[in-house]
Amino acid sequence: MQVGDAPEDAPDKDNATRHINRELARRRGWMLTVAVGFALHLLSVVVGLKPVAPSCGSPLIPHSGAAELSDAQLVTTGLAAECYRTIDSAAVPVWLLMGAGIALVLAGVTVRIIGIRRSLAALGA
Repeated sequence: MQVGDAPEDAPDKDNATRHINRELARRRGWMLTVAVGFALHLLSVVVGLKPVAPSCGSPLIPHSGAAELSDAQLVTTGLAAECYRTIDSAAVPVWLLMGAGIALVLAGVTVRIIGIRRSLAALGA
């Protein structure tokens, strides 16, 4: 007496296993995309809050009160203008990281919505 599945059942199980593995890979893919997007967005906030110089502000909080006060008291000349130029140039990577993070989150959610609609259409057909 033979124990196990009949040989004619084996191809059906292989197809079912492949389908399940593909579905799990899709689920992991969109989750990973959303997680990376959130991580990039969080990284952009952390980098954006870091001051660009000791008396200057940061790209997300560009107020440079110490440099402006120093210029107003005629201790230095042009320090506030230099701070704002430095902040402007440091803001480019921050906004690029923020945009990439948001784009990845939206892409992951879009992939998930399309996957749900396709699976519902396959069940209905």
